[in-house]
Amino acid sequence: MGADETGPGVDARGARGLQVGDGNVQINVSALGRPAAQSAYLYQVQAIAPEVLTGRETELAELKDFCTRPDAGDYQWWRARAWAGKSALMSWFVLHPPRETRIVSFFITARLAAQSDRAAFLDVVIEQLATLLGEPVPPYLTAATHASHLWAMLDSAAAACKEQGQRLVLVVDGLDEDSGAAAHSIAALLPARPAAGMRIVVSGRHDPPVPSDVPPKHPLRDPAVVRDVEASPHAQDVRHDAERELVRLLHGTTSEQDLLGLVTAAGGGLSGQDLAELTGRQVWEIAESLHAVAGRTFARRPASAWSTPAARYEVYVLGHEELQRAAVDFLGDARLEEYRKRLHTWADEYRQKEWPAGTPQYLLRGYFRLLQAEGDLTRMIACALDRARHGRMLDVSGADAAALAEITTTQDAILESGVPDLWAMTLLSVHRDNLTRRNTSIPPGLPAVWAMLGHPLRAESLARSIPDRRDQLRALGAVTAALAEGGDRSRAGALADEVVSLANSASHQDPGMYNGLVDLVSTVARAGYGTHARKLAQIVTDLERQEQRTWTSEFVPRAAKLAWAAAEGDDRTHSAGDSGQGEGYFSRSYVYIDEQTRTVVDEAAAAAGAGDIDYAKDLVGGITDPEKQSRALAEAVWAAAGAGHVDRAQVLARSIVVPDQRAWSLAHVARSWAAAGKVARAEALAREIEAVARNTPDPEKVAWKLADIVEALAEAGYVDRAGAIAREIEDLALSIANPTRLVLRNVARALAAVGDVDRADGLARRLTDSVDQALTLTHVAQAAARAGDIERAEDIVWSIDDDWQEWALRHLARALAAVGEVDLAVDLAWSITDPVDQAWALADVARARAGAGDTDRAKAVAREAEAVARSITSDLEQQAWGLAEVVEAWAAAGDIDRAEEIAWSISLTHYRAQALVNLASQVGAARAGPLIAQAVRLDAWQIAVDALAVALPDVLTAVADDLLSGQPGALG
Repeated sequence: MGADETGPGVDARGARGLQVGDGNVQINVSALGRPAAQSAYLYQVQAIAPEVLTGRETELAELKDFCTRPDAGDYQWWRARAWAGKSALMSWFVLHPPRETRIVSFFITARLAAQSDRAAFLDVVIEQLATLLGEPVPPYLTAATHASHLWAMLDSAAAACKEQGQRLVLVVDGLDEDSGAAAHSIAALLPARPAAGMRIVVSGRHDPPVPSDVPPKHPLRDPAVVRDVEASPHAQDVRHDAERELVRLLHGTTSEQDLLGLVTAAGGGLSGQDLAELTGRQVWEIAESLHAVAGRTFARRPASAWSTPAARYEVYVLGHEELQRAAVDFLGDARLEEYRKRLHTWADEYRQKEWPAGTPQYLLRGYFRLLQAEGDLTRMIACALDRARHGRMLDVSGADAAALAEITTTQDAILESGVPDLWAMTLLSVHRDNLTRRNTSIPPGLPAVWAMLGHPLRAESLARSIPDRRDQLRALGAVTAALAEGGDRSRAGALADEVVSLANSASHQDPGMYNGLVDLVSTVARAGYGTHARKLAQIVTDLERQEQRTWTSEFVPRAAKLAWAAAEGDDRTHSAGDSGQGEGYFSRSYVYIDEQTRTVVDEAAAAAGAGDIDYAKDLVGGITDPEKQSRALAEAVWAAAGAGHVDRAQVLARSIVVPDQRAWSLAHVARSWAAAGKVARAEALAREIEAVARNTPDPEKVAWKLADIVEALAEAGYVDRAGAIAREIEDLALSIANPTRLVLRNVARALAAVGDVDRADGLARRLTDSVDQALTLTHVAQAAARAGDIERAEDIVWSIDDDWQEWALRHLARALAAVGEVDLAVDLAWSITDPVDQAWALADVARARAGAGDTDRAKAVAREAEAVARSITSDLEQQAWGLAEVVEAWAAAGDIDRAEEIAWSISLTHYRAQALVNLASQVGAARAGPLIAQAVRLDAWQIAVDALAVALPDVLTAVADDLLSGQPGALG
């Protein structure tokens, strides 16, 4: 049997390893998939629980009744004053649950910095839920996806427990100790309508009240769920003993005072090794001292969930929140500050080493929370911008969620500081952008490979991590199909529900979803979910009617017909293996291929399917457009893989020059290996694609960002600097084999921005896509107007395709108004019939009239522009787009308060941020700074690039240098 041939099919989905061979020759292949989670949180609970619980029989019986009785309700909130024994009661209950229950718990501990906020709650509870479900912790979690994964996993775990005749119970102790309750509370994460009979038990003091971010109708706001708890006499005895021991320590030896001071100043969470490094003593001496004096003053807790079970160790905290407060009062500000300085010096030493492997976990988690509690904004910024530290956090935790949380927390602190540091806000936004866009290049077909290999949680997590909504839906649809083929109909059905919901939402926000949704109908229908496919087909039809896309209307009947066929047939007759055709059909819709080229593509695909890869490559070699050629090769890959020539398909896929098409095609090859039972080859290729996609910036995206910077610097008057970067973009474009339309478009924009109209016009005319050419020529026309060549500017606009001419007229009106051609600009504005373009043009005219000193006329036109924008009620995005422009018009007319009022009234975040930037350009520096800072907090840093070019041109140069610092190699 040849190396590429396969024997009888082997279903290896979910296998941990394979033994291949016979006789004396055997090969052992170990799967590299993430193992199922193994939560060690019960060790933490054991450290909290008393050895014996006395006098609580009545309360334990009530807890059991609430958690097991069918009609007991969803929530119970146990409240009591400090030192009443609440945590002892809850921890005992968690360790001794009713037989009919499965308990997941979290004990909020304010004196332990890594166990006191929303991020810690999410980490700990998700790990426990993954353990219960027998799955790995979802990778690639971000601040945006963390909560949704929690809710989805709670639902899944509750359903799994119900199927086994049990009930899921979530216990959360210490709501009053939540360090993030003022902004983003743990309470707000608790589901208002628990699924599948789940019960939720919380405990805390009577104060503070329910956090403000908890919805008005949430069960926690219902007085009926409250159960007051009497104080335990035993707990009071513990309190008196602990307070006496604390006083003794405060007057103890220097070593004892140092240990107390460091643990208190750190907010808990230091290990014996940490304390040894901080004091210069041996680890055994630290342990001996702490064990000798610990008693009820110090408590030991297992280290965070970031540690592997085998490597977990204990950290020290004060035994009660009241003891922490007493120690702070007794030590005083001066002594505590000395201990904090020692912690800062310790952190600086590890920063200088670039946070090597083995960095104390306190410095990766608890230290930042200490800085936050102390309001040390300078050090918070340093931590939140430290890429090496965040890289180490990713290595340890497997996700960027904690790093992203640090960035947003720091940005919030900057905004609250009075005078926002714009330099820091921008760099934080750039860093946040880099972290959140790690997954931009993930091929949409890759998550389905992990589903086929038996890793459904990883598949769903990876699919949801894809930022582009269209590709995300593609990925989720493919995962749905793979799960259905693998027999997991329950999970596949739930994911199909999610796909329909996301598609419905996305179609309202982005009509450009049309082509993607057409293919999604095919994928979902072929998976056997006819009802879901019909709903998607209806969304497609609605978009067709809304957008009047008659040029693609032939796709709709095909998709709808497929949906109805799936709905009317037996679900089991639809194979998810057929979804490949749908995915190829979807990809083809992104690149227009004329009839003549289509003939060549089809012939090449037929040759590849027959195994003649060389002939297929020769045929495709005659296609000169790199995108069409890559699309043709991709179809040949699909044909070859579908015919069983997987090895040859892989070789062919690696020859594709367009990175996205190459990655997508290799992802399909990986799926084909998995379907053939070649688990090791599938996993190896999947990991290769994923690693390159996550760690390889896209040169085209770099060019797009650089183009924004060039335009901003040029408009701000830094022409020489902008020209230098424009030349860098040209070099970047030339370094890319067969640069695509996006690269050409961005280079043309950059050249237009620096006034090189001839070269920009020439590049724009090379663009074959009518939309790309129209948008790019609009930039060139504006550049010509700015250069004073009005006649050429008008000629360029009138040469643009009719569908985009009003768009171009609106932008030309702005350019004409800017150079003083006000009358001509007014005429152009009133000639526009589209309401959005008309509102924009009128806003431009208003600004021009204000610039000419005609304030009354400027306000009148601004009022008309606002009325036109608000009249757009069928499309919130278009309305928001228009209002963002109106903000600038009112500001130019001198009514700043009205402009800001309109800005904050915009419903969509991106356009609200844009409006704030628009306003910032019209006000003085003192008022502009906070507005720009708010904008980069709300959205990506690029939103404020124009304003930053004026306020901080050097930071844009730094960002450009960073973007140009390392261009990656391609996957091949």
